[in-house]
Amino acid sequence: MQVHSARVSRRRVLSPHLVTVTVELDGDYPFTGVPDEYLRVLLAPEGHPLVLPTVSDDWEITQPEGTEPPIWRVYTISDHRLVDGPDGSRTAEIDLGIALHDEGPGATWARECRPGDEVGLLDPKGLYAAPKDVAWQLLVADLTGVPAMARILRGLRPGQRVRAVGVLTDAADAVALPSPADVDLEWIVVDRDVDVTEALERAVLEVPLPGASDDGRYVWFAGEARASRSVRKHLRRTLGWPQSDFYTCGYWQIEAEKWRARYDEVAAQVQPRVIQVQELAATDEGRYLDAVEDIYESVGL
Repeated sequence: MQVHSARVSRRRVLSPHLVTVTVELDGDYPFTGVPDEYLRVLLAPEGHPLVLPTVSDDWEITQPEGTEPPIWRVYTISDHRLVDGPDGSRTAEIDLGIALHDEGPGATWARECRPGDEVGLLDPKGLYAAPKDVAWQLLVADLTGVPAMARILRGLRPGQRVRAVGVLTDAADAVALPSPADVDLEWIVVDRDVDVTEALERAVLEVPLPGASDDGRYVWFAGEARASRSVRKHLRRTLGWPQSDFYTCGYWQIEAEKWRARYDEVAAQVQPRVIQVQELAATDEGRYLDAVEDIYESVGL
């Protein structure tokens, strides 16, 4: 797996808690074309220069001896372009949509980065898989998923019907979300981060959802991980939807340290079972995710 060397070119404030940081690198970059594509960004640790590791295809990470490992963060590609120079050179520009948290090295970098600052980038991946002409969609996200939701909406076609819900803790973060589609957009503002989970769940569980039809349907969810699992369980287990009709993704987690501590306690039990179900499920993603969900619940995760 290639680790790309890039640099910050500019930073733009979208709202009190949303920024776009544009990074650029020489040459091409393997964009997926999937509208919710994301990438891992490698940042210099405080007090140390950025020294990039090598990463194998099976995720074996090798850091040069005597150097400090970089900080890893995952961000949405909210837009991108390839720019050809007059000398025949090519530059890839990547806009990273970033939700600002109150603290942490990623938030500090997103607030303080300057043009020329070096970063590392891994190859991107996307999850949204709605058929191109699907007639009806439900898009639900908290602030962390708004940049991806914005890009999905921009790429839709006239005549497509969309219910879009954004859950925020600050009404000032309700940015414009233009789309050529027929969009019913609602912003839900809650008081605290801990209230986000329930609001996200309600946005799916309490909404009448269409049955299967020739015109198609699709639900895309991005936000707090506990809500993501609840929504997936509702769609997959309660309603019996096939995996091809939806995708849910946990971008962050309430009580993440508590969850991680529990995971560390049971990792020796969990990891072999996950590998086993991955082999059994083969290319059936829905079956694999069902099994992983069951494994996690069985150990209190």
